[in-house]
Amino acid sequence: ARQVPSSWQRAMALAGLASHLPEGLLVEALVAAREIQDGYACARALAGLAPHLPEGLREQALKEALAAARKIEDADNRSKALAALAPHLSKGEREQALREALAAARKIENANARAWVLAALAPRLAGWARKVPQDAYEAWKTTLPALAARTRKDLLSDLRALSPLIAALGGPEAIAGAFRAVQDVGRWWP
Repeated sequence: ARQVPSSWQRAMALAGLASHLPEGLLVEALVAAREIQDGYACARALAGLAPHLPEGLREQALKEALAAARKIEDADNRSKALAALAPHLSKGEREQALREALAAARKIENANARAWVLAALAPRLAGWARKVPQDAYEAWKTTLPALAARTRKDLLSDLRALSPLIAALGGPEAIAGAFRAVQDVGRWWP
């Protein structure tokens, strides 16, 4: 894995090997992940390794991964890295990472990329949306126009991913209403 020239492929190789490595080699994999210069790849490698590390190393690796993710300049990649880390973080860190991921996603200028990232974040945001519905509603409101411009296949995929967030914001009635609206529009869609 250390020999792989591409940062992204090296990160994926390290993360993929993590569950199969003994503790001593996990420490070596952690060192190799830290050496990855690309912030997104580094954060993803650390996130992949973290669940398999011994307790003391896990906490430190997650802190490093979070720091690496926060340094990523590209909003799209920063948002994806933070979202990938979120499930592994403690409750307070997870909520902060999701807020940061959401803020980064909102900065993505390309509407399709923003919609894709927000749809990817949606399942992780559902619990947070129940606590902070106004922030979640603002994210939904800014994403809806981008979703409306997507193809039928993409929109249906997005709605499936967004259903936990829709339910958190408006309950089961909102999900039923969204899918009824898709059915109505579907009559005119090519």
